[in-house]
Amino acid sequence: MKRVSTVVMLLLLLVVGAWGYNQYMQKVTYHRYLQAQYDRSFYQLVNSIENIETSTGKLMVSSQENTTIPILSDVWRQAFEAQENLSQLPISQPELDNTSKFLSQIGDYSYSLTKNVADGKKLTDKDLKTISELHNYAVYLGKSLQDLRSKIQGGYDLDNLNKKGTQKMSQIDSKILNVNMNTVNQQMSNYPTLIYDGPFSESQAKLTPKGLTGSNVSYDNAVSIAKRFLGKPILSAIKYSPNNGKIDAYGVELKLTQNAPSIYVNVSKKGGHVIWLMDQRAVSKVNISETQALNYATKFLKSHGFSNMENTYSIKANGTVQFNFTPVQDNVRIYPDIVKVKIALDNGDIVGFDATSYYMSHVDRKIEKPNLTEAEAQSKVSKNLKIESSRLCIIPLDGGKEVLAYEFKGTYSGDTFYVYINAENGVEEKILKVIKTNQGNLTM
Repeated sequence: MKRVSTVVMLLLLLVVGAWGYNQYMQKVTYHRYLQAQYDRSFYQLVNSIENIETSTGKLMVSSQENTTIPILSDVWRQAFEAQENLSQLPISQPELDNTSKFLSQIGDYSYSLTKNVADGKKLTDKDLKTISELHNYAVYLGKSLQDLRSKIQGGYDLDNLNKKGTQKMSQIDSKILNVNMNTVNQQMSNYPTLIYDGPFSESQAKLTPKGLTGSNVSYDNAVSIAKRFLGKPILSAIKYSPNNGKIDAYGVELKLTQNAPSIYVNVSKKGGHVIWLMDQRAVSKVNISETQALNYATKFLKSHGFSNMENTYSIKANGTVQFNFTPVQDNVRIYPDIVKVKIALDNGDIVGFDATSYYMSHVDRKIEKPNLTEAEAQSKVSKNLKIESSRLCIIPLDGGKEVLAYEFKGTYSGDTFYVYINAENGVEEKILKVIKTNQGNLTM
């Protein structure tokens, strides 16, 4: 009898233990799920605040409705998304009241200004002053959130975020409490109506490629073209299926040695042009300067038929440096025809090449004389921008259209902007803001 009772007790203990372990594992899984959700919400919150900061900065140098309206709309959208993600964090709600109110007000204010500009009104000096104040608080909020992120060690742990997040958000919120919103003319509405790598680097919004020339080539031809382009002894070549958007291409996977990382090359079926190359090898040392790397990239382009190219942008990462090159014709930069070259900083090898934009856009262009003089175009630029330089360029617009424009580089409140004025009619077509990073400058 005792033996039976003992067996029963052991079985019960096993059942209870199994049940307890199962409950524990479910709790761990749920904890990890929540942590991932909070991680995502916090990241997106920071991203939205940084985009609000960038967009409100752009507004200070915007002077025409065709650029002002999209920027204001983006501020509204980012403020709405920031509020959503803020509410998802495991932080005491009283600590978030004023921050949430700030985001609500900047969103509503941006939307009201959007309607005013759409109705033909211009941003007043009072509007710009208010936008400047809101921009400063967005900068403060962004830096504070970045500080909070750096203080939370080991990821966004649930307990860590709850304790340190509540404490930090209380400090942030008390600062936001001092925001003087009296100048904000709120027009509440229930209608629910943003790392870019170089100016116009992803602009090939065309229906079909314009720059492909020549007859169709076979896969065997493509392999020979890829080998010649790389210019190194090749051990093997394997076919793979590329994903290169609008350009129909063969994929060739090359190996220099048996154990070497693969080098992937895309060769267009029409004309046999190398569209894209990526060498997967790691770069562990830096032995050459960026100037030397630029020389390697320039010589490489010339040797492959890309002439009159000018470097317009660069960024360093993981032992490599990427250069964006733009053709120059009659001293006019042709931004749609960008070619990207990535150089390994250990020995100057070409480890990346992307001519997608070039082959999507390149045609023989006849550049007309601008209707506006440089001075006339400059008069269309916001007075807030302290202009440092200017030049003519061709820029891409949505839908594949191109326009001749004056590019004005200048500063406002310590930030650098590029403003593009249509050289035919004086329309402010684009505004880009330069973002400084440890790797280089980004334009948004």
